[in-house]
Amino acid sequence: MKILRFVTFLFNRYYKTGGKRNVAYFSALCAVVFLIYLHIFQFLIILDKVSLLPLRNNDPRIVKYLKLFLLSIPVYFLLSYLVKEGDLKALKYDSEKIKKWQIFICIYLFANLLVLFLLAFVFAEVKKDL
Repeated sequence: MKILRFVTFLFNRYYKTGGKRNVAYFSALCAVVFLIYLHIFQFLIILDKVSLLPLRNNDPRIVKYLKLFLLSIPVYFLLSYLVKEGDLKALKYDSEKIKKWQIFICIYLFANLLVLFLLAFVFAEVKKDL
């Protein structure tokens, strides 16, 4: 819970400095939800259970996006319940820790996207050979 609040704090702090400062809290929650679903997709690929997702190949792209959006709503509301905007404003960290963790999150996000693409590629090749 502590790490979840801190990661949300970092994203909130990042979005407050850009053009999205009016919706920084919403953007931060969306970024954390994206990270959570990134891990869920990785586990589904490893377990070969991607078929559990309610997506079909013949669905139009907009329908796929709508289904993914609807899947993310429960996690978003749970996260917004666990990490309140007022709690984020009250958090204080030293600048050295913030800079270190911002770099770590960038590397972590890049590495996880790379792992997701590699898993998808490897498991697609394995299925093709079967």
